[in-house]
Amino acid sequence: MVLFFGLIFILKTIFKKVIILLRYGDNMKNKNGFTLVELLAVIVILGVIITIAIPNVVSTLEKNKKETFLEDAEKMISSAEYKIRSDTKIEYPNDYSITILTLKTINSSEIEESPYDTIYSEEKSFVAIVKNKEAGEEDAEYLYYAHLVSCSDAKCENLDANSVEGNVGINLALHEDLTSSGKYNLVVKGKSVNRDLIKDQVKIRELLKKDNINVY
Repeated sequence: MVLFFGLIFILKTIFKKVIILLRYGDNMKNKNGFTLVELLAVIVILGVIITIAIPNVVSTLEKNKKETFLEDAEKMISSAEYKIRSDTKIEYPNDYSITILTLKTINSSEIEESPYDTIYSEEKSFVAIVKNKEAGEEDAEYLYYAHLVSCSDAKCENLDANSVEGNVGINLALHEDLTSSGKYNLVVKGKSVNRDLIKDQVKIRELLKKDNINVY
């Protein structure tokens, strides 16, 4: 980012010198001793550098946004873990059930606006909790899945095509996958975001291989 703005500043300075030379002639040197040909050569070189640099800058910015988005999904899971431990009204899942806590129920103040300038949906974002069958009964362990949805409006109504393209989300990802080597692929956009998964309990049961769901 610093390199990008530095190049912009250099180009701006050089263009000023070019204007001076165009006005007073190619044979006249400016105060720094550059001729028009020399300045044009520098511009060409900088143009090549910028052509290479800009995609890298954009890629880095996008990667940083995805990193923050993934961190918000982890925060949502952490808040869900605290919520289910502290609220006796919420039951842990058994071997055959799924416990779902919506972002509204979790009520996490740490998760509000996404790095994409979109709003996290409190109704459509949720954490799904299932019992790990590999763990023993006496020492039960639970798996946590994050489904994080953000839209241009809080209700994710998507009234037009442009608003749909602005959706960003993570589709029901296991907690451990949020820090895996392929984690950036979990962040999807547009129509790839399953913003209404919370309404499709059949699909959720199929994905997590359980018989019933309790939503809080």
